[in-house]
Parts: sequence; C-alpha cells; structure tokens
Amino acid sequence: MPYTWSRFLLFVFAAIFIPVVLLFSSCVQKSAKTNNALKLKLEAVDSLFLAGDTYQANSLLKNFRNQLDKKSPLLSSYYTIMSADFMTDPTEKNIYADSALAFFTNEASIKEYPDEYFNALLTKGDACFRAGKYVSALNYYFESKKILSLGICDDGELAGKMAMIYYSQENYLLASKFWVESYQSLGSCAKNMTEQKMFFLKQGALDNAGFAYEKAGMTDSANYYYLKDLSLINETDTDSLIDQKSINVARAVLYDNLGGLNLANGNLAKAQDYITKSLALFPATDIDGSRIPPLIKLAELKLRVGDNAGAADAFQQSRQLLNRYYRDNAQSLINWNKLYADYLFKTNHTADAYRYKEKYIKLKDSVNNSMSELYRLDVVRELDGIQQKQTLVDFEQKDKLRIAYLLGIIIFIVLFTVIIILIYRNLKKTKKNHALVTLQNEHMQQTVAELERVNQNYIRIMRVMAHDLRNPLSGITGLAAVMMEDEDFNDENKSMLRLIETTGLHSMEMINELLKTGLADENEKLEKQKIDLRSLLYDSVELLQFKAADKQQQILFNSDDSPIIGEVNHEKIWRVINNLIVNAIKFSHIGGIIKVGIRHNNKHILISVADNGIGIPADQKESVFEMFTPAKKVGTDGEQPFGLGLSISKKIIEMHHGRIWFVSNVEIGTTFYIELPYSA
Repeated sequence: MPYTWSRFLLFVFAAIFIPVVLLFSSCVQKSAKTNNALKLKLEAVDSLFLAGDTYQANSLLKNFRNQLDKKSPLLSSYYTIMSADFMTDPTEKNIYADSALAFFTNEASIKEYPDEYFNALLTKGDACFRAGKYVSALNYYFESKKILSLGICDDGELAGKMAMIYYSQENYLLASKFWVESYQSLGSCAKNMTEQKMFFLKQGALDNAGFAYEKAGMTDSANYYYLKDLSLINETDTDSLIDQKSINVARAVLYDNLGGLNLANGNLAKAQDYITKSLALFPATDIDGSRIPPLIKLAELKLRVGDNAGAADAFQQSRQLLNRYYRDNAQSLINWNKLYADYLFKTNHTADAYRYKEKYIKLKDSVNNSMSELYRLDVVRELDGIQQKQTLVDFEQKDKLRIAYLLGIIIFIVLFTVIIILIYRNLKKTKKNHALVTLQNEHMQQTVAELERVNQNYIRIMRVMAHDLRNPLSGITGLAAVMMEDEDFNDENKSMLRLIETTGLHSMEMINELLKTGLADENEKLEKQKIDLRSLLYDSVELLQFKAADKQQQILFNSDDSPIIGEVNHEKIWRVINNLIVNAIKFSHIGGIIKVGIRHNNKHILISVADNGIGIPADQKESVFEMFTPAKKVGTDGEQPFGLGLSISKKIIEMHHGRIWFVSNVEIGTTFYIELPYSA
C-alpha cells in the first residue's frame, strides 16, 4: 500500500476502491420515505468508515441488514460497504462481494440499477485482488468498464483501481498518473456525495499521487501534489467541514510524507520540521501504529546528523510499536531492520549489524516472493486478452460456425494474396538488390579505409597526449626530489615528499601502460625482478589512506613483518593493487572498513582486498572483467566508473601466470584475491 503506516490513509484507500453510490429507483420501493431514510443511514455508515470510526460503522451495519427489502438495490449497496471494510479478511470480503452481485439475477435488474451493479463489480474485483487472484480482478474491472456504456458516470473509481494495481507492481509512474486522473475525475458526475466524503477522496488521491511520484524519483512532482494536498486540508479546516481529529491525522500523514521527501533530497532542516510536526499531531497513545513511519524517519535523520543517542531512542520507540502492530506495517518493519543495521554498523556493532541486515534481506525477499505473481502480471496484455476473449464470445453467440468459416476463408485469401505479391516483388527486386549490394560493398570498403585513417589519427593524438602529460608529472617528481634534499624538512615531511615523488613516477608509468594497452603490442616481453610484495602492498595502503579518509574510511593492513618475495614487474603489479584498493574505496559506504592482507606458502602468494560495500550482483559476476564492462556502477559517493581497471588487472595477473577472482554478496561486500607464484 502507498502508506501502510497510517490506518487513516487505509480508510481513504478503501473509500477510493469501494465508492458506494446509493441511488435507488422509486419504482421498486414500497415507501419512498422509508428508503430515503435507509439511504441516509448507509451514507452515514460510509462517512464513519472514511473518518476512521470502524467500530461504530460496523455496529450500525450489523443492525441494518434486517431493515432492507430483498428487492431493494440498497441490499447490494449494503454488502458492498461490508466488503469495503479493510479489516475484513479476504474470505469474508469475497463472500460479501458475491452477495452484492447476487442481487442482479438477470439483465433487466442490471439495466434498471446500473450504478449499483457497477459498484458491485468493482467490489468483486477488489475482493479478487485482495485474495491474489489478479487476472480475475482485471476481468471484473473490465466488466465494470463495459457497464459505463449504459450511460452511468465514472467518478474516478476505475482510475483509482488501476493506480493501485500499478503501484503494487512498483510501476510508480503509471500509478501516479492514474491517481491524478482519479483526482481530476472526482466530482465530475452528478452523484449524491457529501462534502465530507469528497474531501477524503480528493485528499487521499492527492497524497497517493505525491507518494507514487516520490517512489518514481520525480521529487518535484511529488512535492507539488503534497503541497496541493496540504492546501486542500487547510481550506477544509478553515471551512470546519471535518472534525478536528480527522484534520489532524490527515496533516500528520502528509507532514510525514513531506518529511520523508525532504530527507531523501537532503533537506535535513525541513525534514526535521515536518517529522516533528507529524509526531506532534498523531495521538500520543498510538492504537494502530500511526507513529511508526515518522519515528523511523526520525531515526534516519538522527543518524545522518551524527546523533546516535537520538537515533537509538527513535529506534526503540518505533520497535515497541512494531512489536504490537507489525501486521499492518510490513513495509515499515523491513525499513526498520535495514536502517537499524546501518546504525549498528556506524556504532561498530558489526556482528549484530550483519544479523539485522540478514533479517532485512529475508523480510524483503519474503514480500517480493509473495508479490511475484503480481509483478509478472502484464496489465495491458491481460486487458487486451480479456477484450479479445469477450469479442470472440460475442461472435460465437451470434453465429459461431458462420463467423469461424468466414474468418478462415478471409485469412486464407489474404495470406495467399500476400504470399503471391511477396514472391512477385522479391523476384522483381533480385537484380536490383544485387546491384545495391555491390554498391554497398564499395561504400563499405571506403568506410573501412576512412576508419583506418581516423584510427591512425587517434593513435597520433594519444601519443601527443602522453608526451604532454609526462612533462608536468616529471616536473612534480623532480621538484619533490629537489625539496627532499633540503635539510630544513623533517623526516615526516620528507616521507610525504617521497610519496609525492613515487606517486608521480607511478602515474607516468600508468599513463604509458594505458596507452600501450590500446595502441601497442601487448605481447611484448614482460620485465620482472624479485621484489618484496609485502612492502609494495604496505606502501600502496599508506598512499591510499588519504583517499579513504575523504570518505571517513579506514584501510587495515594485515601481515607480519617478514618479506614476501615475488618475481614480478613492479609497475604492473603496483597498478593492479592500486586499482583494487581504489575500487574498494569507491564502492564502500562512508565510514566503511577495507581490509588488505598478504600471505604465502611454498608455492603461491595470496593477496586479498576486502570491503563491506555494495557488492556485485550474481548476474554481473561473469562480465566485471570485460573491457568497458556493462556491469560498471557509480561509486557510493558519486564516483564515475570507466570499466577498464579490472580488465587490465586481469591481463596483468595472467601475464604473471597468476589468477584473480572475487567473492561477493550484495549489500554485504566484496573480497578480491590475487594469486601469484612465490619466489624463495
């Protein structure tokens, strides 16, 4: 549901999905005065549901059944309202919906009371949707659309139902458009609807449209409809049409949504203001879990500003409410576990953090699995299929055999004619096509020659770029070398200058290597020498500590002090290690920890780089080592990927007769391993 956190908005949704139009025909009533009174009572019950007074509404309905004449269309309206109660379980909901339809025993009753039949069909569709029978629900919605041809008016009901289906499928953009359509249609029909009911329906449609736009990432549109909803609430409050309690709850829900929107956009001050207002308006004694969503948003806000104590308090309050009202707040329970895991990571309770992260994943997977059938539902295709089936049934009812034979003959004639025409045209165009192919081959040869010329120009440009880049880098390294000779610098400063010099030299080597990768023969002989890989790895870690510090990360180096000798090309192996550590920094969250280690046995050296970042999905694991891989992702702080590093790294490791691989879990982290031959 767009806003499962608030029982109030669920009432609004129920009102959108189960619009009860209480019109009756005087020709079938024994007493116009009596039936008008009954109709007013049903409208009063409908208003009680909208206002959230479910207990009193149900009490009135239970005492209402015996007052209805079996021949009155109000009987169907009564069962429609009974099915509309969102507290009703799917089985009872379906029974009441069937009872609402049972009133219409023939075509004459349908034509006499089309409005009631229209609402009964919508109610049955809602019952099927609630029970997970989505195709059946679409059938009833389609049938209700056909009833509109009898001359009745649709007051936005169908648009609201399509919005809910698309929202449940997470197709938020279509959902938002249908909710806007539902809002715009409200009041277009000359139906007997109270001002109070019209307010709740419009307010709910606007809030739902804003929430769907927010979920679709269209924050400007979401803000527009939220503010439009707020304006409607303020105007209604001024007119004193709705009781203050209902107005306060409507504002509280809207403020919570605005708080979430500003929190997502990084407007923390506005988010704090809206969330505080929301919590202040909700009743202090929570009887349905309404305070859960703003408390969870408050916890996230406190985490962002570094107020861990405030976050802990918000987590505790929301958890207590979730323990009591978890059935009606499934999405909030998922969000709570995810956010609480982030809080535990931030407060260095790693073991507990992983436990809650795993719980979050299980809850999310459970919801996704339960909705898998709905996600697979192609609404447009199903509606087209239903329409085609209905058309076919109509044809069969008129004259099955005649239409079938006629269609068969027409199809045969059309296909035969098309085949003859195609054969004739193909034979006629064969010679022409041959000439065109010859001409295209000539153009292709010219294009290949032009591409070769452009490629040569590209190579020359890249070589000039390499020359131009080396000059300033050479100046930097030379200047660093000169400054190190100055006795005024202490050991720490000289160490920093040495790192600058080393970085400059390595950067020039990396430029040359990249250019060689694309412009030269990669089968050149690899120059190796025996070096201490432990020392090389340690230097790389120290060099990149500053880059990690920019994201409040920490790189931990795990190895003893013993040298680990390998026969490698210094520059190329340094490039691989640097690339893996930079990737770990790029794809780890702010405040993360990166672990770098090295060990060996008598045959191999094993280097590992582990992060607790976003991980690599299973469907992308086969392509991450490809040149310009499509699996590249933007870093956690917006760092742009290029898709070259891992491909080049793999080539370098294979040139050293080694191998590179990784183990990864989404949202848990990735560990890359490098295995190289050991030299004693």
